[in-house]
Amino acid sequence: MRKHTELLSRWRRTAAGWFYRHDWQLGLALALAVIAMAGYVLWPRPPSSPAVAPGVISANDAEAAQERTVIVYVSGAVRNPGLYPLGSTLRVSDAIVAAGGLTEDADPGCLPNLAAHVKDAKQVAVPLIGHCAKGKKAKLDINLATRDQLLLVPGMDAALADAIIKYREDFGGFIALTELKSAMGLDANSYKELAKSLAVN
Repeated sequence: MRKHTELLSRWRRTAAGWFYRHDWQLGLALALAVIAMAGYVLWPRPPSSPAVAPGVISANDAEAAQERTVIVYVSGAVRNPGLYPLGSTLRVSDAIVAAGGLTEDADPGCLPNLAAHVKDAKQVAVPLIGHCAKGKKAKLDINLATRDQLLLVPGMDAALADAIIKYREDFGGFIALTELKSAMGLDANSYKELAKSLAVN
């Protein structure tokens, strides 16, 4: 027991002597630790990013989004008539393409304005030959019309349509519409009716 007490007393004297000899080093280490802690606490930090609120779409934005898409009704001489959703920047020509394009019996001289922008809830009507709704009915060029187009002309029958096509093949086309009478022997009444829809352009 005495021996143990002596050892503890010796260790205390040794430790006290070591601390006494190195007190300036301990003080310096403590000062450095305090400076480092102060620097960490006081060092400027970038502001934390504020929480981003969920996006809210305004009424104007919602209305603008709806205006970017329109629905038009394409009818008449197109391959697939019906309702089509289209971008508001597209034109009437794009609506006709969306509907499959023109059929052979579409009236090329009575088409709607192909360059116009499409508008929501509007109809794009492509008239058949002989059904032009414009003030002045466009006439079909007898030199360019197909057999199907000729058959849609009021007063035309299959035999006459075939005769017109053969005449074009034999003589290179009509120079004047009156050749229906002078060269093909058409009577005056039939010619008058056909002349309402046919022309030589």
